[in-house]
Amino acid sequence: MVFVLILATLGGCNSDGKDKQIQRDVSQEEDAAEKKQGKGRFFENERTLPKGTKRVCSMRKLEDGSLGVLTMRDDKSYVILTSSDQGKTWQQTKIKGLKKEYLPRAAMGPKGNVALFHYAKQGKTNVSLVDSFGKSQTVPLSLPGQTSGKKENQVWRAAYSSQGSLIIQMEDGSLYTMGEDGVCNKAFDTKGVRVNYLGVAGNSLIAVNDNGITLFDTESGNMLDSESPLENLVKKNKELAFCDTDSGQPMVFSEGTDKGTLMFANKNGIFHFKLGGSVIEQLMDASMTSLGSGNTVFYDIAVGDQDNIFIAANDGTDNKIYHYSYEKDAASAPDKELTVYALDESIFLRQAVTLFQKANPEIHVNLEIGLSKKDGVTLEDALSVLNTNILAGKGPDVLILDGMPKDSYIQKGILQDISDVVEEVDKSDGIFPNILEASKDDGKIYAMPARLIIPVLEGDQATVDSGKDLQSMAERIKALKKKGNPSGAKALPIHGPEGLLRDLFYADSATWMKADGSLDREVVTNYLRSAKEIYDADNHNSKLEDQMDSFDADGTLETGEKLGSHRYDGLLTGEWNYSLGTLSDIYGLQTICSYRPQTKTEFCLMNHGKVKSYIPYLMAGVIKSGNTDAGKKFVKLLLGKKAGNSDTNGIPVNRSAYDEVCKEKLHAQNVKDESSISFSTQDSDKSYGFAHANLKQKEIDSFTAIMESLEKPSMTNRVIQKIVLEQGKKYLREEQKLEDTADAILKKVNLYLAE
Repeated sequence: MVFVLILATLGGCNSDGKDKQIQRDVSQEEDAAEKKQGKGRFFENERTLPKGTKRVCSMRKLEDGSLGVLTMRDDKSYVILTSSDQGKTWQQTKIKGLKKEYLPRAAMGPKGNVALFHYAKQGKTNVSLVDSFGKSQTVPLSLPGQTSGKKENQVWRAAYSSQGSLIIQMEDGSLYTMGEDGVCNKAFDTKGVRVNYLGVAGNSLIAVNDNGITLFDTESGNMLDSESPLENLVKKNKELAFCDTDSGQPMVFSEGTDKGTLMFANKNGIFHFKLGGSVIEQLMDASMTSLGSGNTVFYDIAVGDQDNIFIAANDGTDNKIYHYSYEKDAASAPDKELTVYALDESIFLRQAVTLFQKANPEIHVNLEIGLSKKDGVTLEDALSVLNTNILAGKGPDVLILDGMPKDSYIQKGILQDISDVVEEVDKSDGIFPNILEASKDDGKIYAMPARLIIPVLEGDQATVDSGKDLQSMAERIKALKKKGNPSGAKALPIHGPEGLLRDLFYADSATWMKADGSLDREVVTNYLRSAKEIYDADNHNSKLEDQMDSFDADGTLETGEKLGSHRYDGLLTGEWNYSLGTLSDIYGLQTICSYRPQTKTEFCLMNHGKVKSYIPYLMAGVIKSGNTDAGKKFVKLLLGKKAGNSDTNGIPVNRSAYDEVCKEKLHAQNVKDESSISFSTQDSDKSYGFAHANLKQKEIDSFTAIMESLEKPSMTNRVIQKIVLEQGKKYLREEQKLEDTADAILKKVNLYLAE
């Protein structure tokens, strides 16, 4: 279980770095209301970096007023870029005297000089100091009291002050100033508080910790007076305190255009603060830019002047430099609004909102999440409030129908026919025709998934052959159990009963509903019987299983990442014979194909037998009574190639996006980066793992054949699913008989459907 949780967080911890709550005082809210009808707003543009640029290592405004950027190229060489025209063109200075290798930390000085920190080896760390002409010298980093062979203490962050002092933060949180000879002096007394990350604004060091922000003078090392607004910034939003990526951070800081001021950026926007003041001023709302996409990792901020601000960041895939320019004659806020509602947080959806916002600056998109997991709102509460608002004409314009009673909304005439939008996307990019056809209701399309997820079964060939239906799977598992396993391997991964029932529900439920709109008792009974036989294949630890079920086994993290439930670690260790679950994306396909040479396993679509089903994800519909024109425009973007071109968070139904993602995996970037996964088990020091491998065309073709074979969506109504899981769990644990369980499910579901 711990391993699964670790894997869930690895996506944000690669070498390139991978709700809205504005922190303002009441007085600011009043001030914002007064300005809302005024003029002036920042607009975002992305600055193009020279071809071959792989990574942005550091960025700042230089003494001469130009913009300086330190970059690493594809071949792991390093280049200093400078621009005197707001990043439109770049002058390049290659750094000489460095080996071509990945260097984890860097900082750029005010004169265009840079410091590049090497990985610690045998207790020693080297730093390469480079002048603005690209000439480098490498010196050893010397910490006070350091002895040879001391445990590695990596440099975690580094930044130059406006006067050229180099401040470094070590992995243990300690802060030092470093001289040109590599010798460090401990200049900052943090009073025992561990610093998570730092920023420098002029000659002020901003040290962020779990409980707030501490400021120091970079030259004297003295602690400065506490700034309550900055303290409250972190206290009110703990996410801003933690830095869990190996590069980048939740906030970045720079000196402002006036003395004694600083500017900073985070996921909520760009802010200005005068030291000693009582108010943090928001200059730009991130929800209208790429910064609000949900998975932005910040590298640096550089303030050219009051009208030009630059931010270096990773958008979840690539390193970018964004230019924010102020247009004084533009409306301070869009005069139109579009509301998009979803039950669950989604990084992919937030990225689509950002793309739409940038393409339609006259429309402000309000994204509402019904189940934030922070306010105690239940599924029933969220749906009740939503339905009340829709009936009152105060509902959203676009519904993301995952988990919702889609059929009921169609029958009640709440949803708009969006066949014209789907047809436009199909003509321009192509949509899997089987998914398009399966989305029709009496020839019309009221809801269309942008992505999908599939249930899969992995094991030896005989096990995979049984994946055609649940009954065959159960027979195969019973045969494995009867045969026994000399190695002591379990039949399948440890599942909580609800997690197992959910995975099997997705594979089987497409055939449950009869023509009259009620559940088919025989089919539901067969599902329960097969689930029990599969569950009984192993011994069970109820306490551990309940802990597993307490996590969101449906695969949606609080961050909005959508993960599949399919697991592979036990296949590599030999702990179990096969694995079943959901495959959530093309990255997951690449993962399976990367470790399969070790496990010698195959995989297949897990389904009911009569119907090959899939799980719709980000299924969008437009409310009739809302802003239908803007709603359709948003759905078109959500279904389009630009939004769909992602190898995670679902498999695209857009055929052009699907082909593009698959093509990238033939020569995958994570393979070029020599990315790999390794782990060990609790009971052994032995290490297991694999290196990511490129997909082969035959593997893509085989998977595409599965995609083209899909016929019908699984049942996604979460109220029905909840009833099935609650009652099914009682049956699996022998607290309720099969017949009584089927009766309870049908009674409760049919009562719900009749409401």
